[in-house]
Amino acid sequence: MKLKEGQELRQSRKAEHLAAVRDLGDVGPSPGFSDVALVPSCAPELDWEEVSLETTLCGIRLPSPIIINAMTGGHPEAEAVNRRLARAAKRFGLAMAVGSERAALTNPDLARTYTVTREEYPDGVLIANMSLNTGVRDAQSAIALLDAQLLQIHWNAAQELFMDEGDRRFRGGLEALREVCQTIPQPVIAKEVGQGVAAPEAIRFVQAGVRAIDVGGSGGTNFLAVEAWRRGERLDTEWQGWGLPTVVSLGEVLATVGGQVDVIASGGVRSGHDVAKAMAMGATAVGMAGPLLRLLAQPEGDQKLEQFLAALHLTLRRILLLTGSRTWQDLQRRPVVITGASGQWLDIRGFYRFRERLARRPLNP
Repeated sequence: MKLKEGQELRQSRKAEHLAAVRDLGDVGPSPGFSDVALVPSCAPELDWEEVSLETTLCGIRLPSPIIINAMTGGHPEAEAVNRRLARAAKRFGLAMAVGSERAALTNPDLARTYTVTREEYPDGVLIANMSLNTGVRDAQSAIALLDAQLLQIHWNAAQELFMDEGDRRFRGGLEALREVCQTIPQPVIAKEVGQGVAAPEAIRFVQAGVRAIDVGGSGGTNFLAVEAWRRGERLDTEWQGWGLPTVVSLGEVLATVGGQVDVIASGGVRSGHDVAKAMAMGATAVGMAGPLLRLLAQPEGDQKLEQFLAALHLTLRRILLLTGSRTWQDLQRRPVVITGASGQWLDIRGFYRFRERLARRPLNP
């Protein structure tokens, strides 16, 4: 009976999370993309057909840098959402992550709310998802459920503390991560869910053996606010600002472990310009979640989602051409200027050389 009650609670929580993300929007500070500027090229010496949006994540080629990031699963409503997201991912060749698969491992009746993604996207790149402190056996089961090419381990200690039924024991998470990384053949991604990854934790993740870090910075969906919403409350103003804005977190991680692992930018990414700025700083891919879910919730949501993704990719191509960049690697040789609060943070934290290096990249690579 206790297990059944726990399963019912988990299903209810999944449904409430979907509703909260749709209703709340972004709560908290800016992700910082307004502090980032690209230097355009008025003489790009490129034709439109030469521009490529391809990137490589953990050795896997992706036609686009956009990842439909972890959102849902484990509730009957999630099956339809994941089906529609998978269809959009297939249409644009996007990698896609599912929400935490713990519910399916606990209750096999819910597996289809996740496996529908592989049904709709048989040749696509899918990312399995489990929480911190996940053991090897559960990690393997999560990957097998989707025939996933990658595994996300999400780190959400802050959310758990704001969840009445959340975990309170986090000791051993890094060792569990290390065991998973050493055992399974699939690349592992360490992912924050809205409070950002700072430099010291990035180093620990790399030492544990991850192949990529998803910074999950603040500025987008705020899961502390989501948990407050579930209780019928509003998140305190002080807690709305908790965490590292995405640009700051991305800067800390790139400055510290960039070149050792792939880095995914997520958290408040809302436009093609945000994507291009993150990629120019050095990201390998960029995750989006909340805006896509909210589009699906609108009338004719599938059409609106497709239009949004088409416009986003058009913007990316335009930005690459207008910076004289045939590829993302070319863009990462172009100057990027970080000012404002993000630039000040990076300087005070000792990453001024990283910021200076970005700004002084050769104008003509």
